[in-house]
Amino acid sequence: MNEYEYLNTQQIVNNSRYPFTIGQMRHYLMHRHRNGLQHAIRKIGKCIYFRKDLFDLWIESKAEKKRS
Repeated sequence: MNEYEYLNTQQIVNNSRYPFTIGQMRHYLMHRHRNGLQHAIRKIGKCIYFRKDLFDLWIESKAEKKRS
């Protein structure tokens, strides 16, 4: 069985590895179906979790698009 690491929004904001504010994360979540973030999200009830490996890929994909 695969072992994935999941983070909630507050953990991402408090993690120095990610440069996002709570406002930015809310914006990304609100537009997740347009910006492709829905693939990294797992929703359990009302709680939203980010699969860390897919979230990192999403960030890198945004950086690559900006460079081209």
